[in-house]
Amino acid sequence: MAFAPPSGTVLLEVLGAGTVFQVALVRDADEVLVCKRPTSRAVREPAGRAALVREAKALSLARHPALPTVRRVGSDEHGPYLLETRVLGLSLRALVAAWRERGALPALLLGHVAAEATRALAEIHALAGDRGPLHLSHGDLGPDHVLLEPHGAVRFVDLGAARWAGMRADEASGDRGTLPYAAPEVTRGEQAPDAAADVYALAATLLFAATGELPCAARAEAAMVAEIGEHGIAPTRVEAASAFSAEQRGALAAALRFARAARVTSAAALRDAVAPR
Repeated sequence: MAFAPPSGTVLLEVLGAGTVFQVALVRDADEVLVCKRPTSRAVREPAGRAALVREAKALSLARHPALPTVRRVGSDEHGPYLLETRVLGLSLRALVAAWRERGALPALLLGHVAAEATRALAEIHALAGDRGPLHLSHGDLGPDHVLLEPHGAVRFVDLGAARWAGMRADEASGDRGTLPYAAPEVTRGEQAPDAAADVYALAATLLFAATGELPCAARAEAAMVAEIGEHGIAPTRVEAASAFSAEQRGALAAALRFARAARVTSAAALRDAVAPR
């Protein structure tokens, strides 16, 4: 299906399509923006439209440099759309792939990414509005949604599964995040994604960045659900992340404990523990 740019914009490049969104770069006056539309299937389903609304509302509530900024939300004969600022950079998945032939990410680069990502997440979790804390959670952190910009800043994208304080029941998503980075209790469907689950997902993502490997033995989705839901991420996988210092590995292990009650669930605490000394 061809991508239809909203009125007043010019299509520059179709970036791809997932199960929910089609994504493209468009030019709006002098600015290059990301345009998202529900796929032809998702646009016919309430969940597809709801994901677009969630991302637009979350980004409107949470104004932070680590997140895109909403430029326009609308609907036309092709369905609803969202225009947001473009994040320039490589996803952690692409960054790991780019370094694969030369080996693992250098320790200095990895330490920088860990420090910047945990700092940004701690700040986002602490955001407040006129009515108090936003209690915003990304809801789907993983290697594709954490980006490193050329000047070194870490950004988060794709907030279609976000949650916030005062969210209406019909706005909430049944999404469980991206496997195998979702927390065990989220994977099992016992807990909705929240700020604590964001911390687990970011720790699992940083583990992937350090090792270049999935943090589980399973490869099929059903097998991942079983492995992560029943056992979580094995401590031996954290121990293998030799690019991190022993102290940093200990911090990741604490954030990846299987039992939520025993886990470090504060992004600020993880930030303080992984920041290079």
